[in-house]
Amino acid sequence: MQKHEHWLLIAQEDLDSAKHLFSASLATSLFHIQQCAEKALKAYLACITGSALKTHDLVRLVDLCMEHDARFETIRLIAAVLTPYETAGRYPDTSFKKPGHEVTQKLIEQSEYVFGFVVHHLDKQSH
Repeated sequence: MQKHEHWLLIAQEDLDSAKHLFSASLATSLFHIQQCAEKALKAYLACITGSALKTHDLVRLVDLCMEHDARFETIRLIAAVLTPYETAGRYPDTSFKKPGHEVTQKLIEQSEYVFGFVVHHLDKQSH
């Protein structure tokens, strides 16, 4: 298995975990939502450059992807929305307002979109 394929496998596991935890633990689901998008973006970078930057900042990762494919601009806003969930809700913080089920479902869909976007662009690279 190539390095980027391993990143995608783990991203898929995070997406599956987010969906599974959706009704049991929204905060934990939110973490996996962010992680899916992060690992998908790192898969693209690992494929294109041979390495992935150690960061949880999805906007930074999208910017790095854009250096190789400007179409990644289309997911930049989603990256900005998902980035805070790497830590939000996982530590005591009175300023964090946990989103409801409807919003969390939308966040899952956005993370899944990022995953699919990356897979699509990686498929184009291999053809």
